[in-house]
Amino acid sequence: MKKVAYVIGGVLIGFVLSTSAGAFAETVKSMVGKKVTGEYSVIVDGKALSDKGAIIDGKANVPVRAISEALGADIKVSGKTITVTTDETESVGNNATTSTASENKYSGRSKASLEETLSILKDRMLAPNLKEREEVAAEVERLKSVGADEALIKEREAQLAGYDERIASTKADISLAEAALAELK
Repeated sequence: MKKVAYVIGGVLIGFVLSTSAGAFAETVKSMVGKKVTGEYSVIVDGKALSDKGAIIDGKANVPVRAISEALGADIKVSGKTITVTTDETESVGNNATTSTASENKYSGRSKASLEETLSILKDRMLAPNLKEREEVAAEVERLKSVGADEALIKEREAQLAGYDERIASTKADISLAEAALAELK
């Protein structure tokens, strides 16, 4: 009778442990068992790295150590944390700021990527912001003509300023993307 009780107790304990372990495993997100949909070359500052990047579940995964070494950064792994640091300081001066500002963030992209970026910038960002800005500007004019509350008018004018900033930023991005596209031709 004791043997049967031990067997039944062991089965119950095994069942409880196996179901709780399965539930715990579902909460842990890991790349183990994920589908790799592609392997890609990684280029840093025009030089191809020997380590490859991969697309796993639609996300780009790159070799951090190889990239950090190529950029002259230090990498430190401590527990489950990866820390990447550079020796650059912000006190280098205006030359560093100027050189990064003059670089085109769209350079090095493919023609198809640039054309898609331009389409998104023009159709999904610039056009809706221009339309909404026009509507708010018309509302500001209407509010002024009817003598509405000054605070409400100021609020709408602040919205206009926000639209103006977004529109200017989007136009600057469009110019950069067009310049990068022109470089390819």
